[in-house]
Formats: sequence, structure tokens, C-alpha cells
Amino acid sequence: MEQNTKFWDFLNGLVKENEIIIDRPKGSRHPRHNDVVYEFDYGYIKNTKTTDGGGIDVFKGSLHNKNVNTIICTIDLYKKDIEIKILIGCTVSEKKKIYDFLNGFETMQGIMIEKDVPIDNVTKEIAPIKANQNFEEIFEVFEDVVGNPSKENVSNILLDYEQNNEKTLYGYFLAKKLAGIIGIKRNAENIEIMHFGIHPEYRGKRLGTELMDYIKKENKRMVLTTDDDAILFYKKYGYKYTEYYEEKYQRKRYNCEYTQ
Repeated sequence: MEQNTKFWDFLNGLVKENEIIIDRPKGSRHPRHNDVVYEFDYGYIKNTKTTDGGGIDVFKGSLHNKNVNTIICTIDLYKKDIEIKILIGCTVSEKKKIYDFLNGFETMQGIMIEKDVPIDNVTKEIAPIKANQNFEEIFEVFEDVVGNPSKENVSNILLDYEQNNEKTLYGYFLAKKLAGIIGIKRNAENIEIMHFGIHPEYRGKRLGTELMDYIKKENKRMVLTTDDDAILFYKKYGYKYTEYYEEKYQRKRYNCEYTQ
């Protein structure tokens, strides 16, 4: 595990210490496949080198957080090489789209490798998030949860939780570091899940299930709305759902409920 941590530390250092050049911006076309359009900014890290003589490839997503926790290793039979693509600031759905994009060529296949942060033998706590909690930590988790992940918007959301007695924002803390959040609104009959998310580095470790179990202890019907990115989790947990189309954002959404 020590070597795993050092690898990602070295990779983050490489990204932070060198300029990222975006030579194929979002909307541009692939040089060999004119019908292929890039959905994300794509470029390379200046002052680095790969087997083809160019710089290390980078995809940039929509998140402000630039810590590297995902790479995709590709084998290209056309170029006869193996490369690493670094994903920076990508949401879960953006990572999947990039993965599908890279595996969409006849001569290329790739595998995704994500940073694994061990959580054994660390202190764990679920507790309300306090007003003096580190904002940057909260923002890193919220960024992949809200539709408009600006710092101003997240600040307003936190202020609303602080001022509204019906609402509570809980955090899942690992060794005092914020790893996940669940924000709820209570009434006499229901608990509405307002916000719910796990930091990208801690996904796949059942933290989301533990947060849900914590709220479930209040023994009330739980309700929420979600999208295609998250519906699978709620289905596995046992939520029943109905599908609808949201005109404002032109996308499919789901009304979900969990009854004790």
C-alpha cells in the first residue's frame, strides 16, 4: 500500500509541477478519425515524454479539484504502443464517457485504474458538519453532487443547512478527513435526501451504504430524486422508483422512496 500511495503522490507532483497543454479542446475532431469529436479537453503534460516521443496524455473534466486519482492504460495496435492517459477533475460519469471513448476504436483497448485509499485501522465517525469545517474538503465532495458546482453555490447550500432547522448535513469522517456527505430535510412523515456523495478516492468501500443506514435509523420513509449516474446505487439499496423527464435540463430523472 505504501508504494501505491507513492505512485499517486508522484503522479500528482508531475501534474502540478508542469504545464498542461490542451491541443485538442472539447469539440475538436480526432486527427485520424474525422467523424470522432472530443467531448472533453484533451492534451498533454509539457516537459514529459512517452514511447511515441510526445508528452503524457491528459483528459480534463469539469471539476475544480485537480488531484489525480484515475488513469487509463491503453494498448494501441495501430501505433503499436502502450500509453497512460491521466484523468484530471473528472466526475464519475465523465470517467465512464472517456473510458467508453478510448475503447470505441477498433485498434485500441484500455483499462481504468483508480486510486485505492485504505480505510482499515482508521477512526470512523458520522457526525453533523460544523460551520468551521474545512470548506475545501466539503467542496471536493460537493463538486460531484450538485448541478452547479461553483464555490458560491456550495457556500449558499451550506448556509441554508446552517439556518434551516429542518435540515442537517452529516459528514462521514475517516481519520478526521471528510470522505462523504449526506444532507437531509425532515418533516413529520419523511426524510428527504437533499445531497448525497462520496469523495472519489473513497468510493466502492460501502461508505454510502453506511451513511444511508445511519439515516435509516430514524425509522421514517426516505425520499429523493436522482439521475442515471446514481440510480443503480439506490436500486441496490432497496429504493423503489418512478421515472420522469425533466424539461429544464433535458434529461431523465427518478423519484425514489425507501419504506421501512
